[in-house]
Amino acid sequence: MSSEQITKREKRLAAREDRKRRAADAQKTARIRRMIAIVVALVVIVALVLILWTSGVVTNLFTPTIGQAVPVEAADHVPEGTQITWKSRPPSSGPHYPVWSQKYGVLEEGLAPGYWVHNLEHGAVAILYNCPDGCPDVVQQLKDLYPNLPKGRNSRGGQPRVIIVPYTDMDSKIAAVAWGWLLPLDTVDTDKITSFVDARIDRGPECVNYACP
Repeated sequence: MSSEQITKREKRLAAREDRKRRAADAQKTARIRRMIAIVVALVVIVALVLILWTSGVVTNLFTPTIGQAVPVEAADHVPEGTQITWKSRPPSSGPHYPVWSQKYGVLEEGLAPGYWVHNLEHGAVAILYNCPDGCPDVVQQLKDLYPNLPKGRNSRGGQPRVIIVPYTDMDSKIAAVAWGWLLPLDTVDTDKITSFVDARIDRGPECVNYACP
């Protein structure tokens, strides 16, 4: 075999080895790129899940539907003492007084809805009882229920941010209301009221990641 033939053969072998090397490098680069893409996708998915979780979207997906949604009215402030007309009975959103009640629990003396609607905006829940002629048995049931209601993340002095007041401008005997939600009842159904409070407390429009003023 001539030296010229040997040189050509060596060149072919070198070229073949170079092609193999470049193919191996390309495969290695492709694997690295795939790994980087997978890692980036996982980071994006984890970040998205964390954002959805902290915003409450994920939690809401697993929150049982209790009560009925009510169209939300504009949360306008009106002067204290103003006679307010709401589109729903009882109100669960809409105009309210600039201040809200600092008292929670059973308020037998009553409380104007202009105040407790503001509490709803801050993620509280109101339980209303319709007893024009009085109903001490119902009041007692609600007193017994109150300490056992879910406290949420913003309880005041360890007490649930739930206001229980008499209210007659509604068709049902009992009603639990949160911002944009209503649960009408004929009796003090402790299980349903408890579930409603658990599902709706700390979810008013003034709350951010369940932190409420």
